[in-house]
Amino acid sequence: MKINNYKIIILILVSTYSYSQESEKTMNNKVPNSVEIVDGHLDLFFDENTDILVFDEKESEIIHRDIFFIKATKDRPYHILLSCGMSALPMVIPKDIESSEFVEIMFLLPKEWTLKYESFSDEKNYWPIRIMKEIMMLPHEKKTWFGYGHTYGHEEAEEFAEGIGFNSVMLAYSMELSDDFTQIEIENDKVVDIYTLIPLYKEELEFKKKNGASALLERFDEFGIEEILEIGRKNVCK
Repeated sequence: MKINNYKIIILILVSTYSYSQESEKTMNNKVPNSVEIVDGHLDLFFDENTDILVFDEKESEIIHRDIFFIKATKDRPYHILLSCGMSALPMVIPKDIESSEFVEIMFLLPKEWTLKYESFSDEKNYWPIRIMKEIMMLPHEKKTWFGYGHTYGHEEAEEFAEGIGFNSVMLAYSMELSDDFTQIEIENDKVVDIYTLIPLYKEELEFKKKNGASALLERFDEFGIEEILEIGRKNVCK
C-alpha cells in the first residue's frame, strides 16, 4: 500500500477547498514532512485494498501537515484519523522529562461520522481535522512539546463547534489499538509515539488539571466512556 494508490483530497487551510479523486501528491520539498515514515508504518497493517483517504495540505509552513482517513470496516467499526507531519521535526523536550521528541496524533471516530468534501463547511463534521492541524503545528511554532496527559483547548471554554460540548482534548495512550500500531520505530533507536485525542468537557478539563490525567481516565472507565469519540456522551465531572 503506497500513498500514490490512495484517493487524495487536497485541503487548503482557509475557507476554500479543491477536490481530486486521483490526483498526485505534491509537496514543497523545502518543508519537512514525515509521509514516508507514516506511510511505511501503515503498510504493516493495511493492504492496498484498504479504503484510505489523505487530507493533504496544499500550502505549508514549518512542517507539511497531512491527515490520513482510514475508513471503518466490519471488523473495526470506527474510522481512524491519523496525523502525518508532526513528527517531521523533533519537539523541544525538557531535560528532566522522559518522552519521545517525535509524536503523531489520532482521533477514533464513529463509523457514522461524515467526512466528505461537501461536509467540510459544517464545523460539527470538520472540527476534529481542524483541531489536529492546530496541535500538529503548535510545538514547532512555540518550541514546546506534547506528551501523555497534555491538553489543548480554546480560550474561555469555547466549544470546538456549536452544540458539541467539548472545549478541549487530552493526549492519551490508545485503548483500542495496540502498541505495535501506536509506536513507530525510526532510526537511531528513536520512536514516534502516536497518542489518541480524548475530547473533554470544561468540567473534565478542570478535574484533570487538579487531579491528573490518570485520575480522569479512571472516571471514564467507571462510567464506561470509550476512546471512540461520542457527541453527547456523559460528562463524568458534572
